[in-house]
Amino acid sequence: MVTTQTTSTILSFSGQKVSESEVEAAAVFAVAEMARNKGGGLLSRQPQETLAFLAKVGYPLLLFPKEKSVLLFDGLGGFTHKLPYAEAPSAKTFLAALEANQRPRENYLSFLSAHGSYFKQVPDEKTFALRGLIANPDFKSEFESYLKEATEIAESSKLLSPTLDEEKISTSLTDLDKLQSLLRDNQTKLAECLSLLRKTSSQYVTEVEFEIIAATEEAEAKIKAQAEFINPQIAALKKTYAKKIKRVTTSFDKGFSDQQKYRVKTGRLIKRLEIKIRQYEREAKRQGKQGHKIYEKRWKDKIKQAEKELSGLKKELKDTEDALKRIVKQKADALSNLNFELDSQVKVARQPMVRLEEARDAKTFALKQESNKLLALEKPIAEGIEQNLKLEETLNAGFADLGISDSQVKSAARVYVPFYVACYEYGSARRYLCVPPSTISEADFSSKLKGALGMSKTKNLLTPRFKTVATLMDNVEALTWHNSVFEKELWRLGEGSNLLKNSLFTANVKTGLAYLKRAGWLSEREETELREQL
Repeated sequence: MVTTQTTSTILSFSGQKVSESEVEAAAVFAVAEMARNKGGGLLSRQPQETLAFLAKVGYPLLLFPKEKSVLLFDGLGGFTHKLPYAEAPSAKTFLAALEANQRPRENYLSFLSAHGSYFKQVPDEKTFALRGLIANPDFKSEFESYLKEATEIAESSKLLSPTLDEEKISTSLTDLDKLQSLLRDNQTKLAECLSLLRKTSSQYVTEVEFEIIAATEEAEAKIKAQAEFINPQIAALKKTYAKKIKRVTTSFDKGFSDQQKYRVKTGRLIKRLEIKIRQYEREAKRQGKQGHKIYEKRWKDKIKQAEKELSGLKKELKDTEDALKRIVKQKADALSNLNFELDSQVKVARQPMVRLEEARDAKTFALKQESNKLLALEKPIAEGIEQNLKLEETLNAGFADLGISDSQVKSAARVYVPFYVACYEYGSARRYLCVPPSTISEADFSSKLKGALGMSKTKNLLTPRFKTVATLMDNVEALTWHNSVFEKELWRLGEGSNLLKNSLFTANVKTGLAYLKRAGWLSEREETELREQL
């Protein structure tokens, strides 16, 4: 529980020395007076306003230490920070179910199958709202530096009362602690889930690998025993068929050799007969030229007889070549049949071994499939857990980066940001101008040019020290328009501490106006007009 006993400090307006308060007073008064509607106008006449009061007020910021940081709250509730988080599937529930289904392996596989999409469910998106929390990184960075200027609050300081209930802030922070604790517990359980899931899967994968080795070794032993009985049978079969193959080969080779010899012999006879026919043709031609018709006829009869004999030899040669082809084919068929018979009988003999090998392969394949299935079922669950872990880490990082670093703040505290508020009246209407913590600007070229042209330079006189802190003034001005209770409090506070009725302040303004004139910020006419308004 965050303590609500608060200490209070206030920050510096300009960050300058007290001796320079005259310049601060003069600058603020000049800005306030120059922002007052003087009436008139060419196109639309505006009412002339009166400066009802000018007061220095403290804007409340609330500091609450949390773990190693300090949370910063806008006391007027101008900020609200929403922390997004997701209600992911319960890691605790998953872990309990996982532990209950670790054994046996069949239960574990069924569990994985049933929970494959458990962590893939879309988490419920929720937000935790902290009203008033200022988590803007630029604001925190500037305020961390600004906080070093905090000092004790003087009794005369006028401070706005916080509209935020510090007890409610304390309760909200307690609820935030509970939420963070739940998220951290879930993150721890997620890590345990992932560790146990991978450990269990790894054990079963190793177990399956050992079962594969054992099944293989058992099958190999049985196969070896069968081989000792079957291999001699196969060797005997091969020996018997080797003899058959040799007999068949020898028989066909002899027939082939005989036919081959006859083919060679017939070929030689054909060649000799062809030579004789050519000789007979030459003799018949020669006798014809000599006019020996009888001899010519005899030689032609010889040619006819030889050609008839040649035709018979060629037929025999063709028949021999056909016989050789038949022998080659018959030999190939016979050998093929013998080899087929051998293979068939060897296959029959090896059948007991084949059945053992098939049983071994089927069992190892089934075990490998089971191992692969286990890993495939585990993968989406592990990926889902990893995604949820990353989400939890991101959420926890967002929760951790809410505050500022300040080891000096040990308990709840209020820090007030000083600002000047000017109230303008015209009739029954009022409007307010807030001047955030600022410094006196240096008169640059553009400011001097405006002076040379007769234009007022007071709009550039003050420079906000912190851009983000200055946005608090927008909240004040908005509240004066939309919150009548706040406007009345501000009016009461400002009217009761009107610096325009403070002789010391007006004296400081007069001294400071002279300085601003010398610095080139005010013309002589502007200085005179401002003095007349005091």
